[in-house]
Amino acid sequence: MRAALIVSASAAGLGYEHKTIFFLALGISPDAARRVGFNLKRPRASVGTGDCHMKTGAIIIALFVLLGSFSDAMAKEYIDLSAPTVKRIPLAIGDLTYMGAQPRDTKEAAAISEVKNELSNALSGDLAFSNLFNIIDSRAFIEDPSAGGISETEMFKRARAGGADTYVKGGFLLDREKLTVELRFFDCVEGKQILGKRYTVSSGNPRRLIHYFSDQLYEELTGKKGVFTTKLLFVSNRTGNKEIYLSDYDGRGAVQITRNGSINLSPQWSPDGKKVLYASYKKGWPCLFILDLRTGRDTAVSDKKGINIGGRFSPDGGRLALTLSTKKSPGLFLLDLNTGVYRQLTDNYGIAVSPAWSPDGQRLAYVSDSAGNPHIFMLDLATGETKRLTYDGRYNSSPAWSPDGKTIAFSRSDNGLFNIWTMKPDGSGLTQLTFERDNRSPSWSPDSRYIVFSSESHGVASLYIMLSDGTGLTKLDTGRGSSTSPAWSPFLQ
Repeated sequence: MRAALIVSASAAGLGYEHKTIFFLALGISPDAARRVGFNLKRPRASVGTGDCHMKTGAIIIALFVLLGSFSDAMAKEYIDLSAPTVKRIPLAIGDLTYMGAQPRDTKEAAAISEVKNELSNALSGDLAFSNLFNIIDSRAFIEDPSAGGISETEMFKRARAGGADTYVKGGFLLDREKLTVELRFFDCVEGKQILGKRYTVSSGNPRRLIHYFSDQLYEELTGKKGVFTTKLLFVSNRTGNKEIYLSDYDGRGAVQITRNGSINLSPQWSPDGKKVLYASYKKGWPCLFILDLRTGRDTAVSDKKGINIGGRFSPDGGRLALTLSTKKSPGLFLLDLNTGVYRQLTDNYGIAVSPAWSPDGQRLAYVSDSAGNPHIFMLDLATGETKRLTYDGRYNSSPAWSPDGKTIAFSRSDNGLFNIWTMKPDGSGLTQLTFERDNRSPSWSPDSRYIVFSSESHGVASLYIMLSDGTGLTKLDTGRGSSTSPAWSPFLQ
């Protein structure tokens, strides 16, 4: 609409020849201009040659200005995630159809059914998790046009009549160890396809294909990267020992990545998502290790006598912030991973633990009891100046800085149970996000839109995800046992 207004205003007052030049320069034929209401009638008498040259030159100059404005006017519109409330789009999800021949036996039929269920569950789960859609059951009013029952136009009409503005459908083919999936997303209001993708991979992880599609659809609609192909780290006791696990963003597909039979704690991602930093007692005391996810190499990076805990990679990946034993009390240090040199940051009789880097690498939020109860402080690494951020609560812990640098999430206890809170980096804007159970260890999604945390009830801890304002609470299915200390990956390649 804005583009039409710009064109109309710019074409006003021009003669027939000049209007024609004007529209042709924009790639619009005179007939097309007439169809949308512009007056292009040839006059009986033409303008003089000199006047024509003068007006044509003026038009060409104006076009350089106009084309920039026209390009801006035609810029793609996205769903505004920064709006106070994001209105959900009514979405119908069609049945995923099998595109191959009839199964030869019950074993093949069971394999096809299993893949279909995995794909369907992942698709509906991703789209619901995005918080962009209000999902409508489409089975009652939409039949797949490819089955020969209805036309695509009729499909759009039925979707609209059923209350859906958008529609997603797809099919798949299973050929031995190869899986092909085709997915299409439609705007039923405009009657057009927004996104269509076809993937072919090994059949080992059907959900992964859906996560790729969900990432691409999310970016198509919002202009921002999706988190559906990101990963989670967490600690679980399902084997009887506390080991580190790796899962999809939704907790599914969890695999064990440490197997030392000891106590393993506090996993953290390297900035490139290729390594895991964690604390372990496998040497007999708490030390820090780095596990390379590509090679499986596991290396001790800080094993000084005493405690080596709370390790966090700097945003550039070159340093670690950590807590070590000192003569006075556990304090904060920086470890240069290239030189192996430690730099002490705090030196007092209060503990200093749980460091969290600011995204620009200039500051650390951390927990200290130097003022009595554990509270969150801010340390400027350039000046060494410290500022206290929290004053309320009996126990404040686990600060986590959002990747966009705007917010710090943390855990607070007032009565023995912890809840998740957020605040601005200067300590203002305190907001409580959770109110039930015992909630700890917040970690941000790489787009700063979600928070994952552990929540304990009746002695069993589970992982939950919520939006950064505390809404959209979702429990994750990570498998047997308790799940604690989650860490959300950066965007992965």
